[in-house]
Amino acid sequence: MWAIVRRAILPALFLIGGVVAIVYGVSYHRVPVLVETESQTTIDVPLEIPLPPSFGDNSPFGGPPAVVKKTVTRIDRSIKVESEGTIVREVTVGGLALQDSGAIKRTYTGDKGPALCPT
Repeated sequence: MWAIVRRAILPALFLIGGVVAIVYGVSYHRVPVLVETESQTTIDVPLEIPLPPSFGDNSPFGGPPAVVKKTVTRIDRSIKVESEGTIVREVTVGGLALQDSGAIKRTYTGDKGPALCPT
C-alpha cells in the first residue's frame, strides 16, 4: 500500500503544479501592447492677408480676415496591458503583430477587432 502512495505522489505534484501554472498564466500574467488611435478634427485657419489702411471711422476696409477649414489627423499612441488569454486570441485572428523592436503592436484601430472568419 505504501509503495502505491509513494508512486502517486510525484505525478500528483506535477499535476497540481501544472494547474497552478495555468491559473497563474490566465489570471495574473499581463503583456503590454502598443495601441494607436487615429482621430480627425477640423480646425479654422485664418489667412494672413494684409488689410489696407482704414478710413476715418477706424473700420477696416474689406471686413474680417478670411478663414480656411483644414482637417488634421492626430495619432495617439498608448500602452495597454492585456491578459494572456486576450493576447492569444488576438494573435490567432491577426489582431496583433510583433515589431522589429520586439514590442507587440495592435494592427487595428477602434474597439472592434478582426473577425474570426475572414469571409
